[in-house]
Amino acid sequence: MKRRNNEVLVPQPVSFAFLAITMALTNMSTHAAPLQMPVSASSGSTKSLSVQLDVESAIHTLFGPSPTAQNGPSENPAVTARSVKLTHSKPAATSPSAHHLLAGPTLRVRPGDRLNILFRNNLTYQESAGDGSHSTTNPHGFDVINLHTHGLHVSPQSPSDNVLLNIFPKQTPQGPLNECYAEFGKVNCVTEKFAYAYKIPANHPSGTYWYHAHKHGAVAMHLADGVAGALIIEDLLHGLESLPAVRKAREQIILLQEIAYGGKYPDGTGSGTPKDPYRVDCMSVYGNQNGCAFGGPKPPAPGITNSELSVNGQFQPTITMLTNEAQLWRVINGSIGNVVPMCLVPVGNNDNTVTATPVAYVLAADGVPVQNPNASKQDLPVRLANPVAKPVSGNDILNNELLLLAAGQRLDLMVKAPAVPGTYALYDSVDQSGNAIPANELCQAATYVQLTPILTVTVEASASEIAVNTEVPTQQALNKLIAPATITAAESPELPTQGAVFGFTNDEFAPIDNGASVINARVFNPIRSQRDLALQQVDLWSAQSAVGTHMFHIHINSFQLVSRGLIKYPFPIWRDTLLVETSSDNQGNSAIGEIVQFLQKPLDYTGSLVMHCHNVFHEDNGMMELVKILPSSGGQQSSQKKHAH
Repeated sequence: MKRRNNEVLVPQPVSFAFLAITMALTNMSTHAAPLQMPVSASSGSTKSLSVQLDVESAIHTLFGPSPTAQNGPSENPAVTARSVKLTHSKPAATSPSAHHLLAGPTLRVRPGDRLNILFRNNLTYQESAGDGSHSTTNPHGFDVINLHTHGLHVSPQSPSDNVLLNIFPKQTPQGPLNECYAEFGKVNCVTEKFAYAYKIPANHPSGTYWYHAHKHGAVAMHLADGVAGALIIEDLLHGLESLPAVRKAREQIILLQEIAYGGKYPDGTGSGTPKDPYRVDCMSVYGNQNGCAFGGPKPPAPGITNSELSVNGQFQPTITMLTNEAQLWRVINGSIGNVVPMCLVPVGNNDNTVTATPVAYVLAADGVPVQNPNASKQDLPVRLANPVAKPVSGNDILNNELLLLAAGQRLDLMVKAPAVPGTYALYDSVDQSGNAIPANELCQAATYVQLTPILTVTVEASASEIAVNTEVPTQQALNKLIAPATITAAESPELPTQGAVFGFTNDEFAPIDNGASVINARVFNPIRSQRDLALQQVDLWSAQSAVGTHMFHIHINSFQLVSRGLIKYPFPIWRDTLLVETSSDNQGNSAIGEIVQFLQKPLDYTGSLVMHCHNVFHEDNGMMELVKILPSSGGQQSSQKKHAH
């Protein structure tokens, strides 16, 4: 099994007066195409959105330059993947021409709405895909699906966000179903389809969320297949959409994905053409011949695999901005386990200084507006700046927190173009071989001379008669939006009441994978609760990495960051996914990571949910807990002046 992002990505000092370089044009596609938006379905003013999403195996074209073009196409590789497509929408969807993208549709609803999703499994039962296997540590069940609305504060019980549900293919034999009954209960084991129904709270924060398949043992596979899409909460009265600058800005949906396909197999197949496409399979994703055998012969390893990030199912697309334009970017890290530094680096023949680069202001993180109670009247929102190697202040850790976008996290950004034309690019934190870029080289233009970008941004001169948004909302305007109620120091326990240490074992728990991924030395157990929390009870959490890079994620209820190491955040930041790393010394030796502390108060919903690492290779290998929210003991009451989740 592959274990990615175990290398330390501690930010080091770099200059935002980015070095201007001349980048070889061969590293940039000469056929760079505009970024396309996925098909979009919206409730509008109807208070309800009903869609049907079908998951099926199909051939898709990933538009753009192929990163694995060894004896394959140099452009527009064809890939066989389990994909999700919109087959019905009420109200009707827009942009039907975007159906061909290997990215799920964008779903838009408003606070108080109902969201109904008929999720259909059109896949075929296969023993060779581990569909008959049941394991807490070995990837399996690649044709078994379910759906998670990542970050939404909704019920964790059916028919809402129940990720213990297993939707098998229609022709699944009874034997695997019986094993599922024993492990998850009969009610959580169905075939062919399931009708999800979500009630969005009337005071839910507006911002960018997302959905993806969450069948334990197959999460990395399904993200590698592209079974994911944006889910946006829009609030025209009390959310981001109430701000004039946001309403006027051009919107970009930026769904980052690692479509982990393989090709050039020993039998000569997998050429990346429509007649012989690359394919997403167990070996291209997990790379473990023993674990991918499932009782049969060991499968062959592909000669080439893709680990490059795509955007909305496209390689190296281009976003065009006009000078001084401010755009709304909704960025989702839907990758398997990547960390992407959100800095735009000048490329080509730019001769601009730091004042001429695009500037990114943070409107919301993980779907929640970033609110600074200390802001002055005319202050702009938090501006992304240099990563800080050794933080000494709250502002240092705040910048690092928002700059390094980990798998599962989202940012709503207002990106402001400079006053002069230029070309800029967004890059991953790993090189083309999948190795972590040294932390002190991140965001420096010279680092990326031989690397291909995730996307490029072309800033063009604006004709005076072209009207575009040039405004950025003030921080005071963001402070007035609906957001979680701050958990006060008086409510907080003095010492941590919950803890999670991420690490790995030897082969005792998972001999087929040479070890398991664990939380507090335990692998996932779906039979009984591994952690009980109480409704309306404030817990102080501590999260830490014993080794490797991890992304703490808990379902249903977001949490309020308190401190990272000995440094406190300058004001409350709410997240549902959190980067947790180890540190290293000057010789590169890894050490146990710093403790990250945060507060959480579960509200509104009882039932079972999960907490796990959102490097989903680790989750499929056991790094997940079953958590139960119990009824309140009656000792604490929830504040309702703002929404907390």
